[in-house]
Amino acid sequence: MDYSASSQQNSLMKSCNIQSFSQYTEDNLQKLTLEEGLNVLNELVSKARGKPLSDPEITVVRGAWDGQNYEKMSENSSYSQNYLQRRVATILFDVLTEIMGNGEQVCKRNLRTCLEAFMSQDAIKGSQIPDVSSFYGREAELILLKELIIKQHCVSIVGVAGIGKSSLAAKLITDISTNKNLGFDYLIWKSVAHIPPIEDLVTELLEILDPEFVQTHYTQASITHLLKYFQKKRCLIVLDDLELLGQNFEQKLDYLFFIRRVVEETHQSCLILTSRVLLDELDDLLNAKRPFQFLKLEGLDTNASMQFLFDRGLTDPKKCHQLIQTYRGNPSELAAVIDRIYHLFGSTEIFFENPTTLVSKKLENILNEIVGQVLQNIHKQILIYLAEKVVGGSELISITTILNNFKRKNIISTLDVVKALEILEKMSLIETVKNPVTQEISFTLQPVIKKYVTTDTRNLINDSNPSNLKMAS
Repeated sequence: MDYSASSQQNSLMKSCNIQSFSQYTEDNLQKLTLEEGLNVLNELVSKARGKPLSDPEITVVRGAWDGQNYEKMSENSSYSQNYLQRRVATILFDVLTEIMGNGEQVCKRNLRTCLEAFMSQDAIKGSQIPDVSSFYGREAELILLKELIIKQHCVSIVGVAGIGKSSLAAKLITDISTNKNLGFDYLIWKSVAHIPPIEDLVTELLEILDPEFVQTHYTQASITHLLKYFQKKRCLIVLDDLELLGQNFEQKLDYLFFIRRVVEETHQSCLILTSRVLLDELDDLLNAKRPFQFLKLEGLDTNASMQFLFDRGLTDPKKCHQLIQTYRGNPSELAAVIDRIYHLFGSTEIFFENPTTLVSKKLENILNEIVGQVLQNIHKQILIYLAEKVVGGSELISITTILNNFKRKNIISTLDVVKALEILEKMSLIETVKNPVTQEISFTLQPVIKKYVTTDTRNLINDSNPSNLKMAS
């Protein structure tokens, strides 16, 4: 597989700095302006209570939009701080919570994001998108995706379970719904976790885009009609959670045929796919330089992870860094471990006095499925070997060391080991680091994966074959 495209994307993200993020957002994306926000809020409030925003309410909205505290709002107006904070803001935000809160209390801090999320609900068709009112980091990834959807016909977001693929896609499509400059005529979100037949999926898309279309019995003709619509209108369509596609061979072929036509035919639209692994059958589209690209999503960066943990009550930077390193900035795993810490230990202090690596039930179930149904004996032996060698969580085992180990035992060929390592890397079950001098690849295990391998509670790894390597005690 050609990973050069992914490397270029990572280089682009690393080269961006905080200044370029803000400049891109403010100068190029032109997000919802204050005046646009005021007009929308005024209309919403007028409909809800029969009268528009008052002058002091407009003062609060303007200040909240610019991130001001109530003291600053008071200095810029003729109203006292106490009046704006205790009287005006309290009532206004209660009204706005009823109108557009969607289960979340609207306040000075989140007014803008809640309004943008509320506005995007009508703009985005199809299934309900994930809530992104609390979204952390990913500035570089969002910039990159906004570039890719202009140039590519299909973008696949891949990454380990819980890393935030769906949230990133939802944040992207929500941002675009409030940004007229990107010029998409239709934004559609479809959850395909249940892998509907391709005929049903295409029919649902056509019902949104062209309600007058009469469905035929020929799926290919329906896809052709859909692609003609992609030529006339700029559509951005997210197919979220394509995890189970490989379980039905005929369905897989149907979806691959559909994706290939979207990639290879001429139009001005873009399809976004989210899944844990990039389908092998799409590799040649990358190699052939077709308008298809993928982004392998890693964990949240340190700053975003720290804020994520701070918002959940952890205030000790050293302890936060320990969790971030252990769980590699995976927001789902971080949230799960925090919940378990508070539930079982009562406080973080007690947990860190008795530290351990916790594997969430969600991740454990996914790993059970992968190990039990997908991995072969060779993959399991490599995981066992790395779990023995990686003691502290940061050791790197070179490919030469791995190959020599299995060559010495004379149980697996070099070619088979190389192929197995590639598959494990693709599934995010092992991590790779390239030596900047020798360019040799080394491997390690995330602490969570190592914990799963060493505990093996369902005996899926060690009991698969008598020739398996023995686990270290």
